[in-house]
Amino acid sequence: MRRLFVSSLILLLIFSCRKETDDFLIWQKSLGTGNAFYIASSPDAGVISAGTLNNKAYLGKFKNNTETEMEYISESDGLFSSVWYNDSFIIAAGSSEGKMLLTRLDYEGQQIWSTTINAGFTIDVTTLLNTDDGNILAVGSASADSSYEGTTGMLFVRFDADGGISLNKGVTENSFISANNAAVDGSGNVYLSLTRKTEGSKSKMSVAKYNSDINKIWETELYNNVNFGASGRGILVDNNSNIFVTGKTEVSKETGTLDESFLASLSSSGTVRWKKYLENSNCGISLIKNETGSLYLLNRNCFFINLVNPEDGSDEGMLRTFDACDPYSTDSFGMYFDTDQDGNILVAGARGGNYYLALKDPERQ
Repeated sequence: MRRLFVSSLILLLIFSCRKETDDFLIWQKSLGTGNAFYIASSPDAGVISAGTLNNKAYLGKFKNNTETEMEYISESDGLFSSVWYNDSFIIAAGSSEGKMLLTRLDYEGQQIWSTTINAGFTIDVTTLLNTDDGNILAVGSASADSSYEGTTGMLFVRFDADGGISLNKGVTENSFISANNAAVDGSGNVYLSLTRKTEGSKSKMSVAKYNSDINKIWETELYNNVNFGASGRGILVDNNSNIFVTGKTEVSKETGTLDESFLASLSSSGTVRWKKYLENSNCGISLIKNETGSLYLLNRNCFFINLVNPEDGSDEGMLRTFDACDPYSTDSFGMYFDTDQDGNILVAGARGGNYYLALKDPERQ
């Protein structure tokens, strides 16, 4: 594969083993100021990642774990929060100036097309879903961490590889709503991890199911104590149509409240199967199932990874990304993770204010 010309951005690349504190890692990579929202193993065993770097939407492909093979930087401020790719091209999605951003690239980092879509409400993050019909579905909304007033909503855009749009549907709400993440099943049904907030009340977390025409089938509110806030983040639907969702809820402490990550499972009809509370001073952010069916949950603070039995939510252990990290006071924040072809765990986020990627051996606990 030909390499893109080396840009001045590579000068920002910092690579350090830091063995004295990061013995659990195979490698780690830190770029300039920013945040990595996405990471995955690429078709040729490289790594693709996307996010925001120096306030610009950024996508990079890395070879042999550390060498930058290709990169793309948007002209305007923004971020990429989700990526879809095949052997021929890459599509990245996110936001720019409050609008949905969709961009197609080739594997040399050349832009084939790019477009922004104005929903009439603010878009912070976008999730891409493969609907197995030759099209891709983008779901965009405000971030669950935002506190916008006025009209909010969710934007559903179905488009093909050439950028042709066959569906552009906005779902607006009178109060705040965020679909921070989305998933799709084999029938094209779309599942959303939602955060809702009305004036004068704590935020609430729910899960919604929409059909392929983006008509809501059901919405289930998870247990929400009126005295404590909760919000949704990651969502996963397995081959048996079991739904897994994660996020954060508040718990009481002596001087107020404390965030706590949770994990819940629902049936395809919206019935809650189980719910577990996990890490104090944390937020569940992303979910994966490996090839053996084990369920992994990435917590935001310190990149803590919980191993959970998908049948009943029972604890099966925890993986630490760093051997010294305090979730109550940290500059290490995970956003997304995946596994590579060898079963190692790829993690993406920010560390020390910088765009950060790492590869972890799950046997190093």
